[in-house]
Amino acid sequence: MNKYFSNKLSIFVFAFPALALFTLFVVYPIFPQISISLQEHDGFSSKGFVGLANYFNVFKSSSFWLANKNTLIIVAMSVLITLPFSLILALLMDIQTVKIRRFFKATSVFPAVLSVTVIAQMWIAIYEPQWGLLNSLLSTLGLENLTQEWLSNRGTAIICIAIAFLWQYIGLNTLLFYTGIKSIPKTYYEAALLDGAGFIKSSIYITIPLLQDVVKYVLVISTLGSMAQFAHVRIMTAGGPGDMTRTVIYQMYYSAFSKSDFGEGSAIAVIFIIQCLIITFFINRYVAKERIEF
Repeated sequence: MNKYFSNKLSIFVFAFPALALFTLFVVYPIFPQISISLQEHDGFSSKGFVGLANYFNVFKSSSFWLANKNTLIIVAMSVLITLPFSLILALLMDIQTVKIRRFFKATSVFPAVLSVTVIAQMWIAIYEPQWGLLNSLLSTLGLENLTQEWLSNRGTAIICIAIAFLWQYIGLNTLLFYTGIKSIPKTYYEAALLDGAGFIKSSIYITIPLLQDVVKYVLVISTLGSMAQFAHVRIMTAGGPGDMTRTVIYQMYYSAFSKSDFGEGSAIAVIFIIQCLIITFFINRYVAKERIEF
């Protein structure tokens, strides 16, 4: 088997179908977007070449920078809160009985396969200021002063949307971490147990270090998924009030389809692609770096 994988022609033959599909459906569509971003375009026809004017307009727009801030908030909550919590849940799941593990494995992925519309509507009902679950719970606990219009408040709206989005996929992240944990040889834990290491020490010194590749994968898909947030925003607030809860993708949608300015929308799309590439580069560069084996 090694002689095939050490042969460059064999590598090319095996990689070509995937590479061709990736080029056709991912790489190629980027070039028309770059072309449109350099034009004044209404979605149907070009009104002329404008060079980098669309990019200058995007960078001068306060709405674009607010959208970047909102996107960064969602990414930060995903990386700093959701991922560690998912990892802890996976670690706890691994030490449960078989029946409990089966139950959590069956239910953890359930929110992720539900329609985004269903999830968004459920959280809209939770945040509803008059009869919603959250305000009702606060009132029951005697915390009426904390009740508010969660999706209309500038300080809470984007956080509430982020919670709804991250809640939907926390179970999927947990399942990915759990799968990685089960791939670790049990002999490591048996040796640690003989040395007197308990659950916490085994998790810190064995499980987490050996999960680096899984952590890297989950970090990439969670970060890029958070950056591409659109559906929850569209359904829960439609980017409002005003431009308060727009993300970068929503700002791109707004520019292209609400303002009929496909040149500006394409410019935002190109900027977004560059942002994703930069983030992916740094994750690949500094998280779970591959070791060269001789």
